[in-house]
Amino acid sequence: MRVTNNLIYSQSSRAIGQANEKILNAQEKISAQTDIVRPSDNPVGASQILMYEGSNNRLKIFDESIKMATSNLEYQEVALESLNDSLDDVRTLFMQAQNDINTQADVDAIVQEIALITGSMAELMNSKSADGNYIFAGTDTQGPPFILNSEGRYQWAGNEGQKFAQISEDMRIPVSDSGKKLFQDIWTSRTFSSQVSGGDVSLTAKVKHQGDFNQFIEDYYDPENPAVNQYRLTTLPVMAEGAVADPIEPYTGSDTKADQDRRRAFDGTPGSYSITNSLGEVVSSGSYTAGKPITFAGMTFQLSGAPGAVVDIALDKPRRDNVLNEINDTLAVLSNTMSSSDERQKAFYDATTSINNAQRKVSEGRSSVGARLNILQDRTSFSSANQLSNSVAQDRIGGLDIAAAATELTMKESALSASQKVFTRMNNLSLFNKM
Repeated sequence: MRVTNNLIYSQSSRAIGQANEKILNAQEKISAQTDIVRPSDNPVGASQILMYEGSNNRLKIFDESIKMATSNLEYQEVALESLNDSLDDVRTLFMQAQNDINTQADVDAIVQEIALITGSMAELMNSKSADGNYIFAGTDTQGPPFILNSEGRYQWAGNEGQKFAQISEDMRIPVSDSGKKLFQDIWTSRTFSSQVSGGDVSLTAKVKHQGDFNQFIEDYYDPENPAVNQYRLTTLPVMAEGAVADPIEPYTGSDTKADQDRRRAFDGTPGSYSITNSLGEVVSSGSYTAGKPITFAGMTFQLSGAPGAVVDIALDKPRRDNVLNEINDTLAVLSNTMSSSDERQKAFYDATTSINNAQRKVSEGRSSVGARLNILQDRTSFSSANQLSNSVAQDRIGGLDIAAAATELTMKESALSASQKVFTRMNNLSLFNKM
C-alpha cells in the first residue's frame, strides 16, 4: 500500500475529529447530568426513562387537580364552620330572649342582634371561592344559590349537581356540595291541626312532647294516603248500664267570651274519651275531666265544657324550609308586642328545631368535606412518593457518575492533545523539509 502525504493528513485529521466528538459527547453528558443523552446511547434505558417521565407528568397533572379540589373544599370547610358558630350564637340569644325578666326593649335588642347574624349567615350561604364561583350553588356557580324574594323569604336558586375533580386515573372526588341539602331542605318542627266538629266545648291543642310526637309521625304518617293521617277524639258522659247518651250536636262555631266562660264553669261528673284512627280503631282511651289535658302521642288536648264532643285531628305534612326563614319568622313574633306567651314559646321552639336540624346537616357536611380533604392529602403523599420513586428509577437507569465522567473527559482531552501532536509531526514528514 502506498502511503502518501494526503493519506497521512486525512487519517490524522479524522483522528482529531473523532477525539473532538468524544470530548463533545462527554461534555454533553456532564451538562445534562445523565448518561443517556440520545436514545442511541442506550435504547432500552431511554425507553424506560421516557416511561417513568410520562408517569411523573401524569402525576403532576393530577397534582394540579388535587390542589384545585383542596382549595374548593377548604373554602367550604371554613364557611360551614362559621355557619355552625353563627347558629350557636342565634340559639344562645333565643334562650336569653325567653327570660321573663326581659322588657320589650331587651327583646328588641336581641332581635336586632339576631337579624345581623342572620344577614351574615346569608352571605356565608352565598360564599364564593377565589375564582369567583359560588361554592354552594351546585354546578350553576355563576349565580347566587340563595335569593331573597319579594316576600322577604330566602329561596333556592341553584341546582343540586356536584362538581368533580379527577385526582387519579381511576378516582374522581366531589369538590362541591349543594346548599339546598345543607341549608334549604331543613325539617321544620312537626305539627298537627285540630278543630271541634261537635259538642259545646272550647279546645286548646298543642305538641307537648316533641320527641314523642316526632316518633309518632315517623311511625304512622303516610304521605301517599292523607286519609290515614286523620284521627278523631270523642268525649262521652259516663252512663248507667243500658243508658244511651244523647246524640252529639254539631259545633255551632260560636266561641264568644260568654261561651268560653260557660264552658269553663262546667264542673259536672267526669266522662270518658276515646281516640280512633281512620279505620275507626281505638288507639287511646281514658277518663275525661273538663279542663284537664288529654295526652296522646306527644299531643295534648284541653277541652272546656261538658262531655259529648268531637274533635277532628289531622297530622300536618312534614315541611322543609330554609333555616333563615324559620329564624326570621320567630323574630317577627318577638317583635310583635301583641304576641302571646304561647305564641312566643311556639316560635322559640320552631326556630330551635330548625337550628338543631340545620346544625345536624352542617355537621354532616363538615364531616364529608373533612373526609374528602383527608383523601386528597393521602393522594398528595402517594403522588409525591411515586414521583420520587420514578425519579430514583430514572437516575438508576440513566444517572451520571460525575467522577467517572470527569475522568473520562480528562482522558479524552489527553487523547485529543496526543492526536494533535502526532498530526503536527506527521505534517512535517516531507523531503522538502530537509532541504
